[in-house]
Amino acid sequence: MKTHSINLDLPPSERWSFLSKYKKEVNELIQCYLNDFTGSEFIFEGVELYKEQFVSESYIQEIQSIAAISDFSVNEILVANLYYDVLKLYFGCTAFATWNGNQMLHARNLDWHTDQNILSTHSMIFDYQKDGKTVFKTIGWPGFVGALSGIKPQKFAITLNAVLSEDQAALALPISFVLRDVLETCESFEEAKIKLENTPIICDCLLLLSGTKPNEKVVIERTPKRTATRMSEEDFIVVTNDYKQLQNGQVTGNILQATSCGRFDTATKLLRENEVQQEQQCLEVLQHQNVMMGITVQQMVFTVNTGEIKLICT
Repeated sequence: MKTHSINLDLPPSERWSFLSKYKKEVNELIQCYLNDFTGSEFIFEGVELYKEQFVSESYIQEIQSIAAISDFSVNEILVANLYYDVLKLYFGCTAFATWNGNQMLHARNLDWHTDQNILSTHSMIFDYQKDGKTVFKTIGWPGFVGALSGIKPQKFAITLNAVLSEDQAALALPISFVLRDVLETCESFEEAKIKLENTPIICDCLLLLSGTKPNEKVVIERTPKRTATRMSEEDFIVVTNDYKQLQNGQVTGNILQATSCGRFDTATKLLRENEVQQEQQCLEVLQHQNVMMGITVQQMVFTVNTGEIKLICT
């Protein structure tokens, strides 16, 4: 798996310069994202104002540098980076954190509709560094500057799952940028938890946050207006694509929501009945026929206490 270092000591405009070697991949991915916005072109009408109000200058400069080596405009790159916030129903995901007696293992399937499997084949690990030392790592794609899955070694790991509520979207930060900010600035599980519970966000999401101690595993359920944090008295906690704490009414869903309870129940049963103490055993849970979906593009296990990442692109 390709791993690339992002030097946070460099000006934002220079951090992604290595992507000049991946122009073809960037163009394919951005076009793939933008194709899914067909019929939602109105999003581009407000993107300039949104950019001015909610996107930091640092992220703008990073996006500008990616636009410069691609065939797309700054606003097109930004909209592609807002993919989850606008089209989260394309995401699935099953994730869990489990304490093996010595370490916290944080595992997840990333389920995402994609053409020609490019989200799998173009996956990369990004190692964000300061003074030559790792600050945090994310699993993503060239051209995507936020975080859907990330780890701060020996501190915490975060993954994002899709969910749908009846609450209206709000004007706020994109959730993938919030996750990157938390990975970059928070120094403990508790600090990350507080920030993830309280930072205004644009849309619904479920956040699995795990730390380095047995009790440091929670699912933070968010809508733009409400927050609830779910804990577990077992050695593990599971999350798929539905709320367990927040009241949510009847929301018309898709296959991801329709299969959510089944995946949740299967993963819970497997974790309850088996000793899941190693990366491979986590992957076996993720790969179970009633957990893994046909649209799974990444399977990952973070060992939070060491910072190790095991990634399989399916």
